[in-house]
Amino acid sequence: MNSPTKTKRNPWKWAFLALLALILVPIIALYVYLQVASANLPSTADESGSTTSQSDETIVAEANLTTMSFNRLVEAVIGGDTVPYQLTVDDQVTFSGQIDFLGTQVPYTMEGQPSVTEDGNILIDVTSIELADIDLPTETVLTLFQLTIPTDLPLQVLASNQQLLIRLDEISADMAFSIRAKEIDLANDTIQIYLDVPISYLEEQIEANQAAE
Repeated sequence: MNSPTKTKRNPWKWAFLALLALILVPIIALYVYLQVASANLPSTADESGSTTSQSDETIVAEANLTTMSFNRLVEAVIGGDTVPYQLTVDDQVTFSGQIDFLGTQVPYTMEGQPSVTEDGNILIDVTSIELADIDLPTETVLTLFQLTIPTDLPLQVLASNQQLLIRLDEISADMAFSIRAKEIDLANDTIQIYLDVPISYLEEQIEANQAAE
């Protein structure tokens, strides 16, 4: 019996990058403006004794998202055509699909409330699971759910805690900049994220845009 092949989820990566590009554009524009403004100021001697190089500096930008934008963000990270469920975000995060129980495909609907962990990941507390004609503990359903998802999906199933964890840190490790959640309050349409963008990355994007002109 052949073991399952682990495939790289490039579609989610590019969809995610395309979404974040919309946020990065004003950050790059602001950086260019500040660089031009500082270049026109009289130079002064630096008495701070700092040895931090410019390439090590990072701009921390805060972005405020609507629930609709957050829906697109979550869909880009853990949704798409390669996952075995439908994903929607309204006042809760909802997964719907099928799980295999004793050789039978059983439809399910799972809802959860997102919050933010200390390290900026997104934790979803599962609040309800509807399973067609079968009464199973939430932990059991989550264990079966875990068996359906790709192994490289940045979604960690914490079955014993009845939670799901969207690993933004895993995504950040694969990009030139990092993303962290700050606050998620779907009921009040308040979602805030941080982007930690190295200045060297901004400079690379500016040079690339200038070369393309």
